[in-house]
Amino acid sequence: MINLFNFSVFVGIIFEPLAMVIIGLAIALYLFVRKMNRRGYFFASILIIAGILIKLFKEFIQKARPLDMLIQETGYAFPSGHATISVVFFGSLAYLISRNKSQKIKVLSSVIAGILVLITGFTRLYLGVHDVYDVLGGFVLGGIVLVIGILWFGKE
Repeated sequence: MINLFNFSVFVGIIFEPLAMVIIGLAIALYLFVRKMNRRGYFFASILIIAGILIKLFKEFIQKARPLDMLIQETGYAFPSGHATISVVFFGSLAYLISRNKSQKIKVLSSVIAGILVLITGFTRLYLGVHDVYDVLGGFVLGGIVLVIGILWFGKE
């Protein structure tokens, strides 16, 4: 039986920012193969930009992690890379899935993306590897990257 601790660790592993970028690049490659080049460029570039910004913000701010972590994490805390990349990954995936689709598909993909993002943020807080501001900062950074990416992609 899976408990909240094991579930949170599992979410932390599968939604690891580097893993999400690699999965995202695989999805982008699939889009290129399917001749959906603009969508592939959008998905790949938005994830790479988010990954770079996570590293830059962490190195610039250098906020220490909480002392009472349930698991050992290294590196700086702000912004939460998991929170940032989950907003960008699931948000851009929902955007791509829902383009030119019914309102029902748009709402469903947005709700699923939102739930996955919130689960990611909750698990980071539960494990004690971030405080609320780290996760909220990650959500904001991811949201900014996502919105700018969608505005850029939508113009072409």
